[in-house]
Amino acid sequence: MKELPLRERKYAATKAALLYAVLARLKDQTLESISVKEVCREVQVSETTFFNYFASKHAVIFYLVNIWSITAGWEMQHTLAQGGGHLDAICTLFDLTAEQIVQTPGVMGEIVAWQTRKRDRVAFTPLTRAEYALHFPDKAGIERLEAQGVDQLLGAQLHAALQAGELAADTDLPALALALLAIFFVTPILLQQEADADVKDAFRRQLQLVGMPACRSW
Repeated sequence: MKELPLRERKYAATKAALLYAVLARLKDQTLESISVKEVCREVQVSETTFFNYFASKHAVIFYLVNIWSITAGWEMQHTLAQGGGHLDAICTLFDLTAEQIVQTPGVMGEIVAWQTRKRDRVAFTPLTRAEYALHFPDKAGIERLEAQGVDQLLGAQLHAALQAGELAADTDLPALALALLAIFFVTPILLQQEADADVKDAFRRQLQLVGMPACRSW
């Protein structure tokens, strides 16, 4: 990180500070009610600076999705490198997502609400070298990965699982992919009012209900 130009490091640090300031407020506020002015006051930047980094408050949320996607891609590759199968890699994605939901409550609801209104595919902006260094300091080689949608991450592993014989030859991949996406997006929303909800356990039980075998990490 230190060998990168100061300007790149400052850019990454300020962008991250704005992200974390918004996420902290999402614990007990909706995105709509969060004040950009208050966020900027905390980070000590102008509102103009905020909008130089993010086109909207929703763009802040999808910056987190960008980071999550790259992390998920790396962790899934790590699972495969450690001898796990492609279905194990899918379990890794769900476990990682459950942990993210606990760390950043409110985010999944905002993502689902945005997609319901817009129905657009999220357009990911490539990260800079400094952003990779800041967000993924201990993940060797992660800078070679770019963000993908969860449908792409799941689809690639399902196709590979079918080819590897981890799924029955007559598996309806589109139907299975749709079921996994429903579990991914709907489960956190239904559990968000339960203070003691275990999202990871709920994910695992529902994955088994749609025919996913117990994974090595369970």
